[in-house]
Amino acid sequence: MWSKVLDRLTGRFPWLKARLDNGLPRDLPAISVSLAFHGALLVILGAMGIAAQAELKRDITSQMVDTSIPTFDKTELHDLNQPDLPAVVTSLGSSAPTFSMEAKEAASSPISARDNAVGTLEMLPTAGVSRPGQIAMPSAMTIGQNVAIKGSGAEHVGGVEGAVDRIAMELLNRLKDGKVLVVWAFDASGSLVVEREKLAKNIEGVYTHIAQLDKDDVASGNALMTMVVGFGEGRKQMLREPTTDSAAIVSAIREVPLDTTGFESTFQTVANIGKTWGKYKDGKGEHYQTVVIVVTDEVGDDENQLETAINVASTMKMPVYILGSPALFGKVEGRMDYTDPKTKKVHRNLPVRQGPESVALETIHLPFWYNGDQYENLDAGFGPYALSRLAATTGGIYFVSRIGTARLSFDPNAMREYRPDWVNFEQYGRNLQKDPIRNAVNQAALITQQKLPGQPGLTFPPADDPSFKERMGENQEIVARIEYTVNEALTPITAVAKLRDRETSRRWQAHYDLIRGRLLAMKIRCAEYQTACAKMKKDAPKFKDTKSNAWKLVATEEILSGDKVSRAATETRALLKRVVDDHPNTPWALLAQRELKDPFGFKWVETYVPPIPPRREADAAEAKKKKAEPKKDMPKEPQIKL
Repeated sequence: MWSKVLDRLTGRFPWLKARLDNGLPRDLPAISVSLAFHGALLVILGAMGIAAQAELKRDITSQMVDTSIPTFDKTELHDLNQPDLPAVVTSLGSSAPTFSMEAKEAASSPISARDNAVGTLEMLPTAGVSRPGQIAMPSAMTIGQNVAIKGSGAEHVGGVEGAVDRIAMELLNRLKDGKVLVVWAFDASGSLVVEREKLAKNIEGVYTHIAQLDKDDVASGNALMTMVVGFGEGRKQMLREPTTDSAAIVSAIREVPLDTTGFESTFQTVANIGKTWGKYKDGKGEHYQTVVIVVTDEVGDDENQLETAINVASTMKMPVYILGSPALFGKVEGRMDYTDPKTKKVHRNLPVRQGPESVALETIHLPFWYNGDQYENLDAGFGPYALSRLAATTGGIYFVSRIGTARLSFDPNAMREYRPDWVNFEQYGRNLQKDPIRNAVNQAALITQQKLPGQPGLTFPPADDPSFKERMGENQEIVARIEYTVNEALTPITAVAKLRDRETSRRWQAHYDLIRGRLLAMKIRCAEYQTACAKMKKDAPKFKDTKSNAWKLVATEEILSGDKVSRAATETRALLKRVVDDHPNTPWALLAQRELKDPFGFKWVETYVPPIPPRREADAAEAKKKKAEPKKDMPKEPQIKL
């Protein structure tokens, strides 16, 4: 019997027959034959899997999110009888709670989008989720083909000066394999004026350091040539031809002309360098390895050319190193001050595209309540996605440098295991389709990318004040709007809670647990706020202190909305604490700590609010006079884009 099985297998797989003929006896014991049989079976299944994978490729199109939002009504006490308040369901291997709730009807109550347009990607629906998955994408993302990751990714080097030694080492290692042409590509935008000057001062140190470390004399003569290119909307070659003259190189860097268009053609520039210099030969016909070093503090405005740049660089075997800023954690735009080199005028908080670190936005946008940092601008620990992918796939490195930023950063060693998925857009979408946890995270991120209001008001006049009902009603509507979005985002997250422990990626574990914890915490806070307001409207207490003239809501551990919500609050705190403990020294731990800073409940305390002093009649008359004066035409401020 086993001989027949082996005959069939060896007929199907010649390599197995050869192996048998070379010394494996055909009269094997049953267990040995069984092992051989099952091994061959695994090979067959593997081949089938590869074939099936090839069939997965499919077109993915983008669409826009409907931006309307429903009208909300304030909550009265009789609305809080708890039929739809959270019921706790514990996920496998976790004490984290799940709220069981009815999903809102998405078609009749679409979600608002953020101020900046966010493209979406239609995905297969997650099991148990009524709305289809969509990728929350930064605008201007068009990514194509699949390229395997070969580079080492990101490396932190401090400031520009800190990059000098690492760049020297990389070039020296390349020189051991033959002559090298290094092309420095400098972002010519205004935001990099100061950094270009710094690097110009240190650039000679790169070549000096190479000479000092060059024990094998691999960099002597014309072995290391250099070209300098400036780029903005277009490109400018700053040297007539490649040179070994360090003084000429420094001068060329300093003479990179300022580009005022505000457009950075980063990826087109890399592709152009590859086509122009990728197969460089000197006058003697000797071939050079081409290495590109891009210096920039932004993502670039031509991300649709990313895969083209990768294909050209890979074809030319041209590694691309990038010296740039860390990406913003889960955010597209950062802010930067800019000093006009001509007028010396300082322009504050100009928008700069410095993120996100991932293909899509993978974090929720949910304002924190109470006093404290909103942590809008955190370092992601890696470079922006498109630039990081360009470096990694071509065998280069993204040198994370402190270019023009002063943001809160994290230990690079702690962040190393949280590396984003630097795959192409299509592959990223397929990965989401196959993974319910990641799909749910992406859906929640998408839903919360609208501009939600911050914390509602906490101070109110006495119940007998004419403005009491109006002020309380306005703030309850704010809370209702927040709660609506939180419920929408919780729907996909809750649906996959029991699958959480199947996720193996540290990054996606942190994403899911933090998102779930923050959404649950906000849902509890919203319920507690509405309960406290409803009770105040129904039965307002009297002031005990004669000086008191207002009521104030303050945070408390006590939960007013019932035992079910109280249990959910306890377990939500445990979930957020787990994020802090499991992911120390990361953005996820910091944001979880911020959410835990204040209790989830509310209580009323009486307080005194100083009355607003009446304006003097003279001030009022002056203001009225100025308002009546005809407005003078003021010169418009120039629109500056970095």
